[in-house]
Amino acid sequence: MFRTPAHGLPVLALTVPLLAGSVQGPVRLREKDGRFRASLKDCVAILEPIEAPVPAAGPSKPLVIRTVGKEFHPRVSIATPGTDVTFPNLDHILHNVFSVTQGNRFDTGQYRPGDAPRVKVANPGLVKLYCNVHHQMNAFLWVVSTPFAQVLDGRSGVRFDRVPAGTYRLRLWHPEAGDRTWTVAVGDGPTQGAWELEVSLPALEPHKNKFGRDYAPPADDRNY
Repeated sequence: MFRTPAHGLPVLALTVPLLAGSVQGPVRLREKDGRFRASLKDCVAILEPIEAPVPAAGPSKPLVIRTVGKEFHPRVSIATPGTDVTFPNLDHILHNVFSVTQGNRFDTGQYRPGDAPRVKVANPGLVKLYCNVHHQMNAFLWVVSTPFAQVLDGRSGVRFDRVPAGTYRLRLWHPEAGDRTWTVAVGDGPTQGAWELEVSLPALEPHKNKFGRDYAPPADDRNY
């Protein structure tokens, strides 16, 4: 909606829902031995509308995922459909980034130190990222169409504010736990809960290279 003030220049007036609340509460990650992990690093929380007046999120600001020390940084990221993602190579060796995720398949090809190939993610879902040169490199990009999504690094739980009243699906995910969902009803005020994920997957998911074959061991890992 546009309003025209006294000086005659139209400005965008944001519509605030008449009823808005919040979703908040602790999240715990249980290890295989029953203990709870001290950190929620790499854990993702997504609030997906089921019956709620939430407009789809437009493209987010360009995302940068660096390759440094034969690792992706950050390892876990969030973007919206249409977002550009750049992969600067900060190492002194060749890298490659590829994904075989349906709907977001891409391959940068091998690229040199200092190069920064860019791709655009198109469809919602979890995009798994790998390097065709180094088997141990993996990362995860959640492409979401909701404005309510968080990486829980440095937090003890979830907190979504200014959430329009309605019914939602709270999705929690971690690379070593997979995802789990709960139905959450939001009204005018805080909706509180406590949620838990259980570690059940290996730290490095088994995967093939971009050709669907096993990775060949490098001849000299110091320079490769």
